Amino acid sequence: MFEMTRELVRILGINPERLRLEWISSAEGTRFAEVVRDFTERIMALGPIGLKRAA
Repeated sequence: MFEMTRELVRILGINPERLRLEWISSAEGTRFAEVVRDFTERIMALGPIGLKRAA
């Protein structure tokens, strides 16, 4: 299912690197914070998404 979603995102013209799936237990608060921080940095480095509004 995730690969299908990644393909759909690509078809829509969105960089698939903007999509991420992680399995994190509710007991892994520190890991959750690390994953969110890392993903936020990656998204910021990619810059604006650049989609155009439909007419």
